[in-house]
Amino acid sequence: MSGSTDAAPVDAALLDAALERFIRARDVDADPADRQALADWAAADPAHEAALARVEAMWGADAFAAALARTMQLAPLPASSRSASSPSRLRQRAWPLALAASVLLMIGIGAALDLPMRLRADAITATGERRLVVLADGSRVTLDTDSAIAVTIDETGRHLTLLEGRAFFEVTPDAARPFDVAAGPAKVRVTGTAFAVGFTADDAVMVQVRSGRVEAGAAGRSRALGAGDALRLDGTGPGIVTHPDPARPDPAQGLGWLDGRLVFVDRPLGDVLAELDRYLPGRILVTDPAIAARRVTGNYRLDDPAGSTLALAAVAGAEVTQITGRLLILH
Repeated sequence: MSGSTDAAPVDAALLDAALERFIRARDVDADPADRQALADWAAADPAHEAALARVEAMWGADAFAAALARTMQLAPLPASSRSASSPSRLRQRAWPLALAASVLLMIGIGAALDLPMRLRADAITATGERRLVVLADGSRVTLDTDSAIAVTIDETGRHLTLLEGRAFFEVTPDAARPFDVAAGPAKVRVTGTAFAVGFTADDAVMVQVRSGRVEAGAAGRSRALGAGDALRLDGTGPGIVTHPDPARPDPAQGLGWLDGRLVFVDRPLGDVLAELDRYLPGRILVTDPAIAARRVTGNYRLDDPAGSTLALAAVAGAEVTQITGRLLILH
């Protein structure tokens, strides 16, 4: 936010009302009556005026602009907006629509962009869904939210591709037919074990082993992993193997999603909210970098990402504005 986070508190209902009126007044198709209605509403009560001032400060914040830009990455701006030369012009014409219609954009345009992936997938999950898939060889795959896999099983081997998201594999032993998982730049090979593979926020790949052993590699280099080990891989190759701490073993931190929980210890709030965002049919935005950087510890339900977000916001001392119940803005 461009204003201080220590500003006097504003009633959440008034903040929502101010935001709704502000969006209507700033819309490119707004008429003078919408703008006058906003001015009249603000003038009617000092509390209204304070709420509108808070919205205007939030709207003008660079962090908020960057968060909205990330929301709109998959949605091309209208030609009239793309031709505008200044950031303020873009904010006036395009971003009110991003606020008011971001959920529609993510559902409509996002579904269209997902079509090629959907045509390749043999199993897929929607936002907030987890699904168990039993393969022809008896192996079991648990797909996390917004995840997809393609499967080929024949007499020479078992080959799976994680197209998106995250999955947990419980592999039926078969020495004659290795079990391979490809995910972006990473390749994982096993004969019988239980492990998870998932894309990270920056499109790297994380491999976590619950039992047995796997060989995970990228860019021509590989690492052997045992029970409890974790490894991050990207286009440059595998990173350093993370071993479990014998004094504080906590496998739930990495695999808690299998039980519908998000478990974290001393992590930045922004990272935790990015994980929760994967389960929300909408978007979570944080407008203040100081809030995103606050360290948090907790164990939260994944079947209620909005409720978990509100609880985390309270812990971090942040306020939350909700738009249509599916866009949550922490400020």
